[in-house]
Amino acid sequence: MKNFIYILSLLMLAGLAACSQKLDTTIKIENLDIKKDIQQASDTKRAVMTEGKEKKETVWLKEKSLYQFEAVADEFEYTVFLYADDEQSRLKESPSNQANKGEQLYTGHYSMYLAEKDSTVAYKQDVLEQKGELSFSSSSVQAYPLKLGKNTVIAVIDSEKHPNFFFIHEGEVKEIKQNESMLPMVDTKMKAVNQKYIQTAHLVDGEDWIFTTWGFDKESMILFKHDETHVEDQEGEKWYKLWSEKSENFFPFLNIELTSEVLEKAKQGIPLGSPYPIGTSISNIKKSDPHYLDEGLDIDGVPYVLYPEITYYFEKDTGIVNAVAIPGERLKTTLTNVKKLFGTPDQEMNKNEGKLAVYLAHNYSIEILTDKAGNVEWMYLRKK
Repeated sequence: MKNFIYILSLLMLAGLAACSQKLDTTIKIENLDIKKDIQQASDTKRAVMTEGKEKKETVWLKEKSLYQFEAVADEFEYTVFLYADDEQSRLKESPSNQANKGEQLYTGHYSMYLAEKDSTVAYKQDVLEQKGELSFSSSSVQAYPLKLGKNTVIAVIDSEKHPNFFFIHEGEVKEIKQNESMLPMVDTKMKAVNQKYIQTAHLVDGEDWIFTTWGFDKESMILFKHDETHVEDQEGEKWYKLWSEKSENFFPFLNIELTSEVLEKAKQGIPLGSPYPIGTSISNIKKSDPHYLDEGLDIDGVPYVLYPEITYYFEKDTGIVNAVAIPGERLKTTLTNVKKLFGTPDQEMNKNEGKLAVYLAHNYSIEILTDKAGNVEWMYLRKK
């Protein structure tokens, strides 16, 4: 009997070992299948969509394309080509909004070709099929990438200076829709701001300027109007000149929410919308951010450095910042709203057809300058 029980125990142990080995083998096979599925998914995501698409060699496209540039999407790198089989070139005989007299003009039914970076083959995209014949002038850049974070928006400006926007999604170039129509552009320039927004400039009625800032929703692939400012006459012309001089220059736009915490930070000399507190050396600020718009002396002889979003005032002898100014475009608020948050000003007086309201904050003061309608034009933080 004991021998029988002993033999039965051995058989049970052997069965358990076999089951354990089978289970282990099954788990290993399943793990391999999971890894294989992940790799296949990664490969699918990485690849340019090729089914039913015409292809051309990238070496050939590099020689024949009117435009080519790099783009990124979903952490992958691509090369984009703009090419037309029926491209025709001619000299412009008379000036127009499209081109100046004597400039080379390229016309045709253009297509985009998309290739993974360093690939030998590019695949034709159908996003421009509905646009018909397009014209491009040799004197301006009408197709280029705009870097927004980890992704690229592609801009193509037509002959009427209306921009079209595109985005690479799952290996294909897709058109981006706009929630509002965009005015014709002054030229073909637009720019990415802080790798987050796109900004455009428009001339209206031959004298005033509109600076529009656009956000991009990647999920819905919609370009939406984030902010817009109308600047009149010479002031608008001055800003457009600054805006067009360098790619880093931009017009200030709504990007600050005014809260009651501003007063508490002001007591520590920390200005709204700037990483540099009062007392910082202006040389350190310029070294950290060399893309300022202007520097000089204001009407009172105080030296300043003007950035798109903030102006720093500093002592002549030491170079230490003792005041900053935030343009009202970043706040888009009124003195009435400021009073709701900060309470009654310590001082309030009429100034420059508007008002000046002053709030004391220990060793500092906040000064709010408005226009005659009560809109905030500037917000200052000064050391007393």
